Amino acid sequence: MINKQQAEHYSWGQNCDGWHLVRAERLSVIQERMPAHTSEVRHAHRQSRQFFFVLVGTALFELNGGQTILQPQDGIEVPPGAPHQIRNESDDTLEFLVISQPSSHGDRVFAE
Repeated sequence: MINKQQAEHYSWGQNCDGWHLVRAERLSVIQERMPAHTSEVRHAHRQSRQFFFVLVGTALFELNGGQTILQPQDGIEVPPGAPHQIRNESDDTLEFLVISQPSSHGDRVFAE
């Protein structure tokens, strides 16, 4: 069994948190938390395909230049090579899952 309290924790960005629920070479499942008014840098992955799934809050998700609002229980798939960015422009905390196959560790390139 794995849960957020037992998972390996890391900090990123502007006081954001992540918990490795599954950390393997071929698969990564991470739960992340973004405080109000924070964002990830726009980037892409050379090989990883990702799926973002919102648990709590509202995400503004940019994918290939288009924008989508994700509410709780909404998800979005990001193919390899697609520039993307997740932002929390709300006044509330955002929590979501990021599932990557293969793992996205070391696979990120910055996008404009």
